[in-house]
Amino acid sequence: MMPDDPSRDEAQGLVTGLTRHDRPGGSNGQEPRGGRPDAATDPGWVIETTFSPFHCLYQDALFFHTQCRLARSDADASRLARSALLLYVSAAEALVHQAAEELGRLELRGLVADPSRPLPLAEAWRLLPAIAAESGAATVPFDPETPPWPQFAELLMLRTSWAYPGPPGSRRAYYRSPRRDGDYEPLQPHQVPAVLRRTVAPERLSFPRTGLPRDPYALRPRHLDTARGILDAAIEALDRRMGGALTQGQRHRREPVRLVHPPADQAPA
Repeated sequence: MMPDDPSRDEAQGLVTGLTRHDRPGGSNGQEPRGGRPDAATDPGWVIETTFSPFHCLYQDALFFHTQCRLARSDADASRLARSALLLYVSAAEALVHQAAEELGRLELRGLVADPSRPLPLAEAWRLLPAIAAESGAATVPFDPETPPWPQFAELLMLRTSWAYPGPPGSRRAYYRSPRRDGDYEPLQPHQVPAVLRRTVAPERLSFPRTGLPRDPYALRPRHLDTARGILDAAIEALDRRMGGALTQGQRHRREPVRLVHPPADQAPA
């Protein structure tokens, strides 16, 4: 699991590190008569942070990922797994658009970061190094057939298939049980009966490179492990293509914090 951003600890320190004497409400830390300080005259302490959508969404995905493993039923596990997978892919979107704004050349960043002309996510990831690179700067060549890019493409295709499901014939799913009145589980590619192999090809059940199931109800914790591994590998590969600029100093996760009130010259010693 990715560690918490140290800037959050910094923010907490700014708040909890104040002594009772320093806190708003009087020299002894007590509230004025009436029970509550007057916000118009005593706004208290205010901190400012610049949030990272990537960091926020990735941490949320990790939370649902963990809850998925703790679920009491397959139905609950699948529901939590779908939530986590959507958040992982949303984090991938936030990462590339965030990086384009922060690292992209002014005249080119809109190619990736303009929400009114959205690029397919895989294309945005492919173009980012060229948009961010200084003129003449070399990047690692992009080979769409070299891992993790084919696997990343399947991860994005899975999320896209949920938003653009296609005709009913492309959404058939299959389940099996040892008994007719038993509990039915998603049919795995190796479990397809010989008489059905002409109509139930393995690629209709799952993606060939990753094994991620096409049926959203079939998603399980192990598939989330795969999805997270793919995303992490793609981030590392993109970072290599950008010469380390993407994650330098944990910049993609940093959420810096500063005290903005009271002003420095008025803050208690």
